[in-house]
Amino acid sequence: MNSIHSDKRIFGFDLLKALAMFMVVFYHAEMLDFSFEPDIFYIPNFNKMIQLICAAGVPLFFMVNGALTTNNKITLNKVVNKVTRLFLIAIFWTLVLRCGINHFLIGGDQPDSIASFMNKYWFLYSLAYVYILNYLIQILPKCIGYMLVIAIFSVTFLNNFVWDIILFVNPDYSLPRWGHTGFFTFYGIVYSRIGAYLKNKQLSTPICIFFLILGLALNIFTTIVMTYHDGTLYDGVNSSFPTFGAMFLSIGFFSMLKDIKESYWPSQLIKTVGINSCGVYIFHVSFVFIIRNQMIASFHQSTYPIYVIILLALGVTILCAYISEWISRSPGKVLLKL
Repeated sequence: MNSIHSDKRIFGFDLLKALAMFMVVFYHAEMLDFSFEPDIFYIPNFNKMIQLICAAGVPLFFMVNGALTTNNKITLNKVVNKVTRLFLIAIFWTLVLRCGINHFLIGGDQPDSIASFMNKYWFLYSLAYVYILNYLIQILPKCIGYMLVIAIFSVTFLNNFVWDIILFVNPDYSLPRWGHTGFFTFYGIVYSRIGAYLKNKQLSTPICIFFLILGLALNIFTTIVMTYHDGTLYDGVNSSFPTFGAMFLSIGFFSMLKDIKESYWPSQLIKTVGINSCGVYIFHVSFVFIIRNQMIASFHQSTYPIYVIILLALGVTILCAYISEWISRSPGKVLLKL
């Protein structure tokens, strides 16, 4: 998610970051009718199934980051600098946007706890955890490093899938607090290692398509199971990051797009979004909040056709990318440089 321009950039990775950022904005736009009714067995409609694909959004960022950084030797000093920068950028923009502009100008809520404060830009904190864990894996004996990744995989992805099966068999079974968990978002290290592993691997298009279909099917399965169990509509995007559904979706997109070359007309726009994905991530929530409130106030409806939300997400993504591009050409670029 770096904002630095370079002739050595890999276009496929910029394409993946642009797609991932669009998914994040599309998900945050909300305003879709999912046809959910309490006390009626829920089957995801078309709108919900499209949204469920967005479960690959954030994992793709972890995978691209892993592909670019995991196999590089890093020093403790570099890790400390990177983690400090991530924390400072997240804290700065939370204070400016959530505690400042959003609260006083557009009526957003103030954070009432440390967890609420960190939730605004949680991905930046999670990325810091990934850098720390990757450094630990680098300095620990190889077998211990592998065991650490396997342990996190087991506590998150495998554990969550097992509980999906249990609840499918017995929906009335009491789900423990750790039954569906991201383990402090440490699952990011699993995606990071997958990205590093797949960086130089070639999967055929049919296999990639199979992974995409399998991932969506598993996410639909989880959504049905958890919705029936909880009695409320399961999120299926943020809540699904540490699941096999999101994992297979992410592997499919990553493997299919990572080697695509820059050869068609929107390439420059895609590169701009990819290069400035950090800025899009930081700024998009405020724009989405303003536009959503304006649309509800102007048209007196809270849901819209999916093509409207797609256009809204595209517009916000591109707008925020060019705002970030402008900032990156000014002294303020330090505020977006990860």
